Amino acid sequence: MAQKKKVELTRLQGAIAIASFSSGVTIAAVCLFFIPPLGEIASSAVSIVSELLVLCGAILGVKASYDVKFRKFEAELQDVREHETQPTT
Repeated sequence: MAQKKKVELTRLQGAIAIASFSSGVTIAAVCLFFIPPLGEIASSAVSIVSELLVLCGAILGVKASYDVKFRKFEAELQDVREHETQPTT
């Protein structure tokens, strides 16, 4: 049961990472290139928000990828351990 929760958490992290990365890129592209500023908002304020969203997406994406690879490695080790403990006839 705990394994299933870990998989769901990793999928959720992956979805949040993709959403965060996409929204960061979208904010940067729209605000910096397509919409003229309406007031006294500096482009650096918009760029820092988009950079933080991209950073958040990257960190969560790397963690989700690491979790998947670690779980796969753990399963391979478990298979090797089971094959070693089986009696040979």
